[in-house]
Amino acid sequence: MSRLELVCNRVDFKVLWSERYAGPSPVRLLWMGVLATLIIVIIMPQPLGVRARSSSPSWPHLSPGAWSTPLLLCQREVCNKIIFLMSFVGNRGTFTRGYKAMVLDFEFLYHLLYLIICSLGVFVHVFFYSLLLFDLVYREETLLNVIKSVTRNGRSIVLTAVLALILVYLFSIVGYIFFKDDFILEVDRLPNATLKGSPSLANELLSEGVCRTGKEENCSMEAVQRELERVSLEESGKERACDSLLMCIVTVLSHGLRSGGGVGDVLRKPSKEEPLFAARVIYDLLFFFMVIIIVLNLIFGVIIDTFADLRSEKQKKEEVLKTTCFICGLERDKFDNKTVTFEEHIKEEHNMWHYLFFVVLVKVKDSTEYTGPESYVAQMIKEHNLDWFPRMRAMSLVSSDAEGEQNEIRNLQEKLETAMRLVSNLSGQLTELKEQMTEQRKQKQRIGLLGHPPHMNINPQQPA
Repeated sequence: MSRLELVCNRVDFKVLWSERYAGPSPVRLLWMGVLATLIIVIIMPQPLGVRARSSSPSWPHLSPGAWSTPLLLCQREVCNKIIFLMSFVGNRGTFTRGYKAMVLDFEFLYHLLYLIICSLGVFVHVFFYSLLLFDLVYREETLLNVIKSVTRNGRSIVLTAVLALILVYLFSIVGYIFFKDDFILEVDRLPNATLKGSPSLANELLSEGVCRTGKEENCSMEAVQRELERVSLEESGKERACDSLLMCIVTVLSHGLRSGGGVGDVLRKPSKEEPLFAARVIYDLLFFFMVIIIVLNLIFGVIIDTFADLRSEKQKKEEVLKTTCFICGLERDKFDNKTVTFEEHIKEEHNMWHYLFFVVLVKVKDSTEYTGPESYVAQMIKEHNLDWFPRMRAMSLVSSDAEGEQNEIRNLQEKLETAMRLVSNLSGQLTELKEQMTEQRKQKQRIGLLGHPPHMNINPQQPA
């Protein structure tokens, strides 16, 4: 090694050292921020501090001109995923349910694939880390519905796509038979590519032996004319795209489906004086109506309708969660004009997290220390029975209903007392009427006894 090379290497090393370690670099400040977030999490384990701590290792990577920390981040992510996968398997009891349940567990397979991609990013190539961006699709329900809109009705979409391929195959055969010369496409050749043919080559076709097949008819004027046409197309930046059935299928499939007007947009524009002009117009219109308008729109319609159904289902779920109690299933209108509102009911009376904590308590607590309700709930959980949940019942509604019944009973009692008073008044009036009628009868009898009897009455006008 020469002295000049030694000097250059020394200079490069000094520059590198000065860029990384000289002066108060931003990297050191960022690493001090990382340590500060760690101290905050230890002293005050708040959610905001935990989030800052989880994102702090990526801070040094954001500073311009600083030495990056991708390796540290990669190793941290792999270790974090291994720990998470172990805890996930332990909490779900994946190994206790057998290998079949492990293979069929989608979440376990997803996290295992996540770990494999992280490991490939560390040991193979950093490109694999770009695949981790799909984790956003798994976490966001809206993006997940976009994927489900294709996979839910996948059979219909696949069958419609098969129909499209059949139509493309049929149109390719027709194009290969009747419109082979119309499949001329413009191409952009590479700058360093050399043409296979030239005018001098076209003039020497017979001498060079273009058709070395042992047959004289292959070297006729038709073959020479075809070769001259190919060379002229290559010079003008075009080439024939339907010399074989396979190339016809590829051309129709690639350019026909991607063009707005079908395969007719990329083919040669025919003259009206050509004998196959009418057939060419029918060919282009049939491909446009059958493939572009009908088949492709069928596929798009299935996807859009599925996405709309998924969105409506999501809205219904959100509406149910907002207007229905998760524990008892009572709707919001049941708590109208009651002493307890629906919000107070789901936060205090039937808080779902309180029920979850109680289930965890029952599972963690020793069975010998169970109380009566805890023993009952533990047995129900063991039998996978949900009868211990207060379905369509609530203490607040029961108390309010009891108060309503008491009010009704009180009203009925008041009405009964009023009726009893009316009955007593009527009975008193009847008694008085009876007494008056009795007195009148006695008076009539008394008057009848004091008066003359009818047979002793004497007429004074008769003589004695």
